[in-house]
Amino acid sequence: CITDNNGTSTEYIDDFVFTNTAGAFFQNNNSILPRFTQYIRDHILPRNSSPEDPQIKYLIDAYSGSGLFTITLSSLFTTSTGIDISGPSITSAKENAKMNNLSSSQCSFIAADAPKLFESVTYPKDETVVVIDPPRKGCDESFLTQLLKFGPKRVVYVSCNLHTQARDVGVLVRGM
Repeated sequence: CITDNNGTSTEYIDDFVFTNTAGAFFQNNNSILPRFTQYIRDHILPRNSSPEDPQIKYLIDAYSGSGLFTITLSSLFTTSTGIDISGPSITSAKENAKMNNLSSSQCSFIAADAPKLFESVTYPKDETVVVIDPPRKGCDESFLTQLLKFGPKRVVYVSCNLHTQARDVGVLVRGM
């Protein structure tokens, strides 16, 4: 238990280590994180893609925090990019990538508001998967509009709020 908001917590998930400023967000159900991240790892790529389909090579982790999915999934992709609005979280994410021996070409992070993410994306949409792990309020309309316009090959939506997830998935399925 860390009571100093400027203190540092450390989490171990399988072979990965994460440090975070105590006042920053990190998945708080740490007892499930190894199984949870393994589940995402096992299901993030399509199982039955045809040989003619472009292979998914790129990961965008929107709302990345200190890099949980960007880092734990990085071995599956040519390049993984995490984005978060919190500068301190991105600082932790970059430190976590270094601690886990990931180069900046393999795993990078951007401090920016998620709704502005797609302004700088250069990945081909048919070779990209986007992981969304937003706060309880879910995704805002600007982000969803950009995500729909970008049209990645695959989207994985992780949520702690079933209601906002259902709302956002409805928008992704039916459009704005």
